[in-house]
Amino acid sequence: MKKIIKKAGLIAAGGLLFGVLAGASFIGTKTGVEYVSNMVSERFGIEKSEAKTSSSNQSSVIQIGDSQAVEVGVNTDSQLYDVADLAENVMPSIVSITSTIIYQNPYAFFYGGSSERTVTGCGSGVIIGEDDDRLLIVTNNHVVEGTESLTVGFCDNTDAEATIIGTDVGNDLAVVSVQKSSLSDETKNVLKVAELGDSEATRVGEPVIAVGNALGYGQSLTVGYVSALDRTITINNTSIQMIQTDAAINEGNSGGALYNLQGQLIGINSAKATNYSNNVEGMGYAIPISDALPVIQSIVDGTQSSVASGSAYMGIQGRDLNAYDAASFNMPQGVYLLAVVEGGPADSAGLQAGDVITAIDGTDITSMNEIKSILANKNPGDVITVTVSRSDQRGNYAEQDITVTLGNYVE
Repeated sequence: MKKIIKKAGLIAAGGLLFGVLAGASFIGTKTGVEYVSNMVSERFGIEKSEAKTSSSNQSSVIQIGDSQAVEVGVNTDSQLYDVADLAENVMPSIVSITSTIIYQNPYAFFYGGSSERTVTGCGSGVIIGEDDDRLLIVTNNHVVEGTESLTVGFCDNTDAEATIIGTDVGNDLAVVSVQKSSLSDETKNVLKVAELGDSEATRVGEPVIAVGNALGYGQSLTVGYVSALDRTITINNTSIQMIQTDAAINEGNSGGALYNLQGQLIGINSAKATNYSNNVEGMGYAIPISDALPVIQSIVDGTQSSVASGSAYMGIQGRDLNAYDAASFNMPQGVYLLAVVEGGPADSAGLQAGDVITAIDGTDITSMNEIKSILANKNPGDVITVTVSRSDQRGNYAEQDITVTLGNYVE
């Protein structure tokens, strides 16, 4: 967790990991689209039977391949929807994303179980485009990072396997695809591609809704306003300009949609503010769609990758272990190694899955982004000293320094 400002508390990514590093407690409240609709109708002064019109000339295109352009969200005569109608209109463009991660359990000794444990996480996604063969779905990088497999759930309660097309760690964005051949005709007929709005035209005070897979329970909707624009938010040592909203964004909402009341996508929900000592409410954050679209396009084009060809690399797959989770599980803070590439530099040097990287060349490490930043300034063949904490069979951690000769990443 990183500070926003001294008084604002902490930023929490909205993905949800079940079973190991995260949990959730909640209080049941009255729910339902009709209730939300009535509340918002009163709050925003919109009559349920009334549809107001607003002119929009927004036109966005995602280019797939060398020649085929996919036109997304062109609507020159947009309607301002009643929220219940809006929910029906946009829900078919929202998906749930379930990820599977293989976790090396350092406490297996105590109960005689396997050291490997399958962990399930959840997040959200938005159908952003399609071609003849695939649906393209945008989500957050932190929703899919380090996963062994992905399953996408649609609005008709059907599921399909998904493949990661590419990611952009710095912008916390990823694009996954689902083969249309794996979907029934009935499912294909109910799905929609999101209509894109212009986040640069978004104003403070504009009403919005957030839609996503909150707490892994399936699609849900929250309502609010745009609280601020161009907020610089730091997630895992990366600063991103975001839209701030008081529409509730909870764990599992990561990668979901922030819509205006014209049914246009203006942001990808990513994080919320939290504070373990004080109550923090009404501070959620979304990546503006106008900023996200060029990144999405580069991922689809294949011009964006997490590691550039010819870069120095270690050959590790890790997940951030923040101070709260580290304290909860009596583990050191750092980067927990989910896997080490066989035959790679880290493997050859003796790093192991289950190690926690706490420093590189004497600099404390708390995130994968910090490791990537260090590697970005290194060349293949450079030697670094990696400080790792490794647990024994009783779960006690001891630090050691391991010398790693960096390899040459080749696509």
